[in-house]
Amino acid sequence: MKGKSVVNFLSYIAIAFVAVALILVQIFSHLKWGGANGLINALNLIAQIIAYAITAFFAFWYAKSRKSIGWMIAYVIFVIVIIVFLVINSL
Repeated sequence: MKGKSVVNFLSYIAIAFVAVALILVQIFSHLKWGGANGLINALNLIAQIIAYAITAFFAFWYAKSRKSIGWMIAYVIFVIVIIVFLVINSL
């Protein structure tokens, strides 16, 4: 793998791990993100969204470069899970 492919692959793996982590946080509700302060929670959420967006951007290119459509389907599922659980956890 060349440098860009490695970064794209790592981004793809990271997006999968983020999706799984958000699922686990929801399952084990005692592991909630953030503190009691609303401002801290808002800043934490913004930071997560930025980090996830950057990771998702690079993971998209990795999934797109694969010959099998399964990579892109899995990518879309990962991104949807992240969005859904970010919204659920921020309520």
